[in-house]
Amino acid sequence: MKNKAFTLIELLIVVAIIGILAAIAIPNFLMAQVRAKVSHGVAEMSSCVTALESYRIDNSQYPPAGDLRAGLNPRTTGYHSRLPSYLTSPVAYIKSLPFDPFVEEQSTWSNTYYPVSSGVGKRYVYYQTQFMVEDNGDLWGGLQQWVGAWLFYGYGPDKTPFHGARATLLPYDPTNGTISLGNVIKCQKKADGIPVHPTTGTYLWP
Repeated sequence: MKNKAFTLIELLIVVAIIGILAAIAIPNFLMAQVRAKVSHGVAEMSSCVTALESYRIDNSQYPPAGDLRAGLNPRTTGYHSRLPSYLTSPVAYIKSLPFDPFVEEQSTWSNTYYPVSSGVGKRYVYYQTQFMVEDNGDLWGGLQQWVGAWLFYGYGPDKTPFHGARATLLPYDPTNGTISLGNVIKCQKKADGIPVHPTTGTYLWP
C-alpha cells in the first residue's frame, strides 16, 4: 500500500495561492488602518469644535493660538500654531487635547514655537483669525472671510501639511484614494470641512 502525500508541484501551487491571497489582503488591511485613523481624527476634531465654541461662550472670543505652557505671546503666534492648552486649563472645555494621528514626530513648526518635550507639536494646526486680522491689518482678511474666526486641520494620510503656496488648505478627499493629497480640515464657517473659496471658487488662495 502506497503512502499518500503532497507532491512538490502541489505544495508549490498551495504556496503560490497563499502568496496571491496575502498580496490582496495586506494592502486592504493597511488601507483599513488609514481609514480608521481618518475617522478617529475626524471624531476628535469634532470634540475640539465643541470645546472651541464653549470657550467662545464663556470668554466672548475664541482662544488665542499661543500656548499657555510655552510662555508665548498669544497675539503673535496665530500662524502655524497648535491647538492651545487654553481649552484644558484653567477650565477643562475638553479633557485633553488630541494629537494628530498622522503626525509621527515633532514638526519643524513645533520646534520653532514649542519645546519639543512638551509634545504640543503633534496637536492639530490652529489658526485664530481674529488676532491675525487685528494685528496685521488686511493681510489675513481674506482668510477670515473664507473660514471664519478659527480653523484647524490635521495632516491627513499623506502626512504633509502643505500642498503648494496657494493650496495649504486643500481638503482631503477619500474618493481620490485612501492615501491622497489634502488635510482634514475644520473651520467656523463649515465645521465638517472647509467651504469653497468665495473668490476663486476652488480651495486655493486668491
